[in-house]
Amino acid sequence: MRRFAVVAAVVSICAGVVIAQKQEMPKPGPEHQRLAAFVGNWTFEGEMKPGPMGPGGKVTGTDRIDWTPGNFFVQRSYQGKSPMGEMQGIEILAYDSAKKVYTFNSFDSMGMMGSGTMAVKGNTWTATGTSTMGSTTMRDRCTLEFGDGGSTM
Repeated sequence: MRRFAVVAAVVSICAGVVIAQKQEMPKPGPEHQRLAAFVGNWTFEGEMKPGPMGPGGKVTGTDRIDWTPGNFFVQRSYQGKSPMGEMQGIEILAYDSAKKVYTFNSFDSMGMMGSGTMAVKGNTWTATGTSTMGSTTMRDRCTLEFGDGGSTM
């Protein structure tokens, strides 16, 4: 019985220490806040070159980019038209604090998945990664420059 009382006392003390050391909720740092450059409603248009993705032609669409709860990540929802037809997708942009790098992961209605990293210098973001559609894998590189009137890709 005495042994049980000692164990119960130790457990109570440990529980009290855990409660006394209440952890604060993490807060986004300045690196996370740099993702704010992407937030907003955007329109896009461009030209797709013929290749593994199909025939070339005009690409148009809209983006809605918002913070996820907690303001650590940014979620992009997009829809548009390409030479292959209507498309919709989602993308998550993030800052990986452990690796000290910006990342992205995307998925669309044509079955394409993409992921990679982004480097930022001033107002210019350079994304590099890979996309897969079916059994085809492609290397991606995109540069976005943000300015007063929008962005250039």
